[in-house]
Amino acid sequence: MKTGTEAYWNQDYDVAVEAFQQATFDKPDNPIALHNLGTALYKKGRYKDAAAAFQRSLLTGNVSNEAAVYYNLGNAQFQLHDLTAAIESYKSSLRLDPQDADAKHNLALALQLLQEQQDIATHQKLNSNPKQNSAKNEPSNISKAETLQLLERLSKNETKRRQNLLKQQLNSGYRRDKDW
Repeated sequence: MKTGTEAYWNQDYDVAVEAFQQATFDKPDNPIALHNLGTALYKKGRYKDAAAAFQRSLLTGNVSNEAAVYYNLGNAQFQLHDLTAAIESYKSSLRLDPQDADAKHNLALALQLLQEQQDIATHQKLNSNPKQNSAKNEPSNISKAETLQLLERLSKNETKRRQNLLKQQLNSGYRRDKDW
């Protein structure tokens, strides 16, 4: 564990992964070793393996930092584009630590992205039905200038949305450092 921790802080994630894997072989039910393995795998971009390590850590049943494990699991699931699972993990984290500003922020972001995906899917479904809207088969008459204005408005709306999320995050209180 000590070798893995030192390697992790020195950003040598290959060595950290090997050390934490060895620690999990020595003690398969060690939730800290599994959590640390997950964080090292996450840093290497191996999100699926990281999520599996976090889940194994939670299954041991004696996790002292359960809220942090759920939070990190949510981050890995978010990176895997499994927004529904990420939302559930962030909610679990917040049930254990309701003051966690990072979990609140990531939950809000995941909910927003899921809603946008659902809106896009609904829009595409409506547009693909020729009986409901036969005019959609005709070419668009939007000029380049109108398209640029529309994109600019969308960009401004996104900027406002991000600023509001940041304000909420700052107003919610203490922010702890995260591994990622």
